[in-house]
Amino acid sequence: MNKEPLVSVIVPVYNVEKYLKECVESVLNQTYSNFELILVNDGSTDTSPTICDTYKAKDARVKVIHKENSGVSDSRKAGVNASIGQYILFIDSDDWIDLNTLEICLNEIHKNPDIECVMFSYVKELPDNSVTMNILDNTVYLTDKDAEYNVYRRLFGLFGEELSHPERMENIVPCCGKLYKSEFAKKGKYYDIKTIGSCEDGLFNMYALFGCKKILYLDKPLYHYRKLTTSITSSYRPDFVKQWGNLFKIMEEIINEKNLDETYREALENRIALSITAIGLNELMNPSHGIIDHINEIKVYLKQEKYHNAVKKLKIQSMPLPWKLLMLSCKIKCATAVYLAIVAIKKLK
Repeated sequence: MNKEPLVSVIVPVYNVEKYLKECVESVLNQTYSNFELILVNDGSTDTSPTICDTYKAKDARVKVIHKENSGVSDSRKAGVNASIGQYILFIDSDDWIDLNTLEICLNEIHKNPDIECVMFSYVKELPDNSVTMNILDNTVYLTDKDAEYNVYRRLFGLFGEELSHPERMENIVPCCGKLYKSEFAKKGKYYDIKTIGSCEDGLFNMYALFGCKKILYLDKPLYHYRKLTTSITSSYRPDFVKQWGNLFKIMEEIINEKNLDETYREALENRIALSITAIGLNELMNPSHGIIDHINEIKVYLKQEKYHNAVKKLKIQSMPLPWKLLMLSCKIKCATAVYLAIVAIKKLK
């Protein structure tokens, strides 16, 4: 019997026939071999189900779950419920991992069995280039209060000097890029993206990582996130403002439920203040609006009480100059200046 820890690798699959093989092969060819690969077919209508079944027939480590379409969160939940590993790793089906990812993580756990979660940086794979996305500045082993402050609290938003890198706010959020001890992954809660717009990974981790006090961050880009131009974040979403209102409300409820201190509330308010970038970028993709319409919609958001209160409290001293100018424009509710800044951001992106 293999005495090495069993890892459950969970991959939700939906209409990714073009990329699925690269994802699966990156797992099956790992230098660490004691794992189960759980492919959760979420009602795909292309050849993805056949690809899953073909791998299952060829490799005994592969399990396949076929289910009706219900979204990535529900697929992850099905995978977690079927898993038997001591550790759990999530991969999205159009992404892939380095071939030594499991070996590197498990070697660190072998040296320090108290580790409850191994996190690592990732590479954003764009059509024409690759960009390494760091979460923290260096490889570090965080325990107790340091783990809570530098990882768990950051799920809610940036605080203090972290605002010097506002572009990093979401880097810590994804479920992917984390090897969880299974008991923590099984505490995660699942939310429908149709209700909250995005950040379902963040809400999952607000439950999964609560009480996680032994976290290793490896400053090694082992995960490859394929940024597709056809992703859900690349098209206009008419309910986005309402959905993010729901998202912020849930985050506030979690702060109350878990009796978290005021730094969490300030971090969440900073997240709300910085939300103008995503809200504005979404508005710019509205096909039925012209420039004046875009500015008027941004103006409405700037005047919302929750947003105005958050941006009024935002401390911008450490922020880069372009962000300072953007947030100053928000503070004085100058929608035209905010619009021009967001147009510039869109071009840079």
